[in-house]
Amino acid sequence: MTAGPTVDVARVHGLDGRPPPSLPQSRRALVAPALALAGWCGFAWYVFWQGTVGDPVIWFDSQSYAVVAGHPLWSTGFWAGQRPPLTPLLLKMVNSSTGFTALQSLLAVAAWGLLAFTVGRLVPGGWRRVAAVWIVLAFASSTPVILWNRSVLSESLSLSLLALLVAAFIWTARRITWPRVAAVVLVSLAFAATRDAQVWTVGLLGLAVAVVVGFHGYRHRRLSRRGASLALGLLLAAGVTGWDTAHTGRTNQNVANVLFVRVFPFPARVSWFSAHGMPEARTIDRLAQSIEPTAGAAKVVGVELSDRTNAPLAHWITDHGQSTYLLWLVTHPGYVITEPLQRPERAFNFANGSLTFYAATGRVDSPLTPVLWPAWWWLLPLTVIGVAAGVWSGAWRERYAQALVLLAALGLLSMLIAWQGDGQEVARHTIEGFAELRVGVLILFVVGLLRMAPTAPGRGKSEQTTRRAGPAGQTDGGPP
Repeated sequence: MTAGPTVDVARVHGLDGRPPPSLPQSRRALVAPALALAGWCGFAWYVFWQGTVGDPVIWFDSQSYAVVAGHPLWSTGFWAGQRPPLTPLLLKMVNSSTGFTALQSLLAVAAWGLLAFTVGRLVPGGWRRVAAVWIVLAFASSTPVILWNRSVLSESLSLSLLALLVAAFIWTARRITWPRVAAVVLVSLAFAATRDAQVWTVGLLGLAVAVVVGFHGYRHRRLSRRGASLALGLLLAAGVTGWDTAHTGRTNQNVANVLFVRVFPFPARVSWFSAHGMPEARTIDRLAQSIEPTAGAAKVVGVELSDRTNAPLAHWITDHGQSTYLLWLVTHPGYVITEPLQRPERAFNFANGSLTFYAATGRVDSPLTPVLWPAWWWLLPLTVIGVAAGVWSGAWRERYAQALVLLAALGLLSMLIAWQGDGQEVARHTIEGFAELRVGVLILFVVGLLRMAPTAPGRGKSEQTTRRAGPAGQTDGGPP
């Protein structure tokens, strides 16, 4: 008897020998991605509505960005002007304030969406992944993050680049590859080219990566090429943008603002700066004695530097003010920590710390803002819970969790540097560092708790474990 035709079981039923999933099961598998995508679409609509529903908000700084954007593209006035070049570049591309707010809203949708889906990949699939995506998008919808989209300023762009940087750093920490190294360096370069204070953030991140790579190389007697290239790229990005900042003298007015509110009102500090070359100390002390502070506000001893009688002081601030101020910070470490805690806060023109001062009228605030952007003192218990959950679930042993702790710590340092770097509008200037700190704490908290949740039957442990090893044959996995 002739045998009948053989049946390829692997082709019909799959390599595991089980029947393919039924149509209802396939549909259920699409529910979670569909819900995550629906959340992102709702977030996109909300961001565009808030960012473009009315006329753009124009500030004094907006006019200076427009002046830089008016210079020819390949000119010193553009790349080494009175403002960092990235915001004027976008303004030059769209050539209108309405186009600028629309573009930065589009960038916010893309950047925060990428971060949300990146965080979703850190937890098991299903409802946990949807929850992670929605929580990150809800954070990006909170008022302190979204209010900048209507203003022609650099804050919205800075926060979007921060989201991209965190997402790229998470991917690179999970598995370091050349494209991911390039992505982190390019995003960091753009981030540093948006605001001068963010040069320090990129530089500190480069130093931290260099220390980790060096320690890993010492332990394993082998230096990671990709890790070393990442550290070098970050340091070069900080060096290029830092040189541009120093060459243009953009920080001279910032140093003057610090002197007006944190040095000139105090005779002992004036004496120290006078001993280090600052002229007109007696004139400053007499002026300080004649000024009475406003109730509930710090004393500000402003000096008209454009007045010819104050020319020696103006020249000293331009030539030696920044270096002398840095020497003051280095030799007075207690001042660095205690000065921001003084009340009334030693700053001016900062709306008493209220960020909603910069928000457009007619907006609709997210009801989740008090939950996802709580008072600063809530960050400590959230950090403790996030770290504890990470230790309990095993996430702490993975690279991305350690990278998030590093970014959160750098956010705190960045906020402190931004506050010490200027004497006015400190609430606005510290928003990027504060957001970086909050993003790191939020992701650690959310991922730690979601990974502790029970997994549905049939799901393997591999879904809960971050991929550590690279592709077959890869020998340069990077530092742990």
